[in-house]
Amino acid sequence: MTVYSIALFLHIVGALLLFVLLTVEGLTLRQGTTGARFNRIFGPISALLILVPGLYLVASGAGWSGWVEAGLTTWVLIAVIGAITGISLLRGRMSLRTAAISWSARVGMAVAVVFIMTVKPDLLVSSIAVGFGLVAGLAGSLLTARQVQSA
Repeated sequence: MTVYSIALFLHIVGALLLFVLLTVEGLTLRQGTTGARFNRIFGPISALLILVPGLYLVASGAGWSGWVEAGLTTWVLIAVIGAITGISLLRGRMSLRTAAISWSARVGMAVAVVFIMTVKPDLLVSSIAVGFGLVAGLAGSLLTARQVQSA
């Protein structure tokens, strides 16, 4: 067991927690409520578990390459959009339907990040993968938004 393997484990746990947070958010939106309070607690934990070990992994082996840049940028976008969505919902400034669209887009981008972290393509292919994930997530929001609206 090495520091690298422990950092990789923590990084993966952080990613799994991100998907748990997205699942809770999706389920609560479908029920006509919000999981923003839950995400406010566990979101920062997920963020630290993804970022800190991830930076260690880059510094100790992977290096700054296209897939790392695309993954980090996309992760920041997911976190910022998620925070804006959660805060807006809690303050009553965003509809559940709009939040569901945000959620679907973030799920698509998160799946794309898993792809680029696994395949490790160059920046162009990584960017295309993230774009495809975003478009797929937005396409999926057509169904999600309808379910939220009818809930």
